[in-house]
Amino acid sequence: MPTQTNLSKTGQGKTAASSRQASSAGSKGGQRSGASEGTAAADETYGIVSVLYHALQGAQTYGQYIADAERAGNDELVEFFQECQSQENERARRAKQLLASQLEEGEDEEEDEEDEEDE
Repeated sequence: MPTQTNLSKTGQGKTAASSRQASSAGSKGGQRSGASEGTAAADETYGIVSVLYHALQGAQTYGQYIADAERAGNDELVEFFQECQSQENERARRAKQLLASQLEEGEDEEEDEEDEEDE
């Protein structure tokens, strides 16, 4: 019986991953068309947002794996998944910092351009 549950979870994971990839591909395609028009900064921002999103999704997923391992009484896996979750949380924190910095720089550049237009 546990094998069926694991197969089911694996199948769901693949379906969710496939959906995320398809969704990301569609969004990224839109960004790429913008890139040909000179929006490198938008592509950089998209990349940071994508890393942030996937890190948060990963951390949430590891939470489920931790709960599963705890229910199974497998302390070694609990520890491993907690380490993985911690790494994803750190990656998300760093991406958030970079995103804030990128957005702040973008605002500063827009203000400078507006000041030049006013002169």
